Amino acid sequence: MSNRVRFIPNQQSGSHVLLIDLSDFSRPVDSLPHIAAARTLVGEQPHKSVCCIVDISGSPYNVEVVDALNDLASHNRPFVVASAIIGVTGFKRLIMESAMKLSGRTNLKAVPSREAAFEWLAAQTPRSDS
Repeated sequence: MSNRVRFIPNQQSGSHVLLIDLSDFSRPVDSLPHIAAARTLVGEQPHKSVCCIVDISGSPYNVEVVDALNDLASHNRPFVVASAIIGVTGFKRLIMESAMKLSGRTNLKAVPSREAAFEWLAAQTPRSDS
């Protein structure tokens, strides 16, 4: 796993979430290998077992990146309980709404920070008593 695509602890729920950190790239193409790595890692997980934080703050995008993110959202549908997305402002919000429609995903939410992402994801997954 790369440092940008890895499981991290969610202090709110005690579980782990998959961080897909696509933030602060200078070129759109720089995010593509990390999107591919996330697709592979998510595909290795059991169905309905993954919560994700996707951080796109400060990164540019182009058609290729948007297509890759749409493909990722569609691919992840059977594996992901919920995804919180950080950095969705302006035109990126329209892209996210489009991705939700194209992928059939309703379990995506734009949030302002990692803290908000952890809180929202903790509320989406029931706690285990084991």
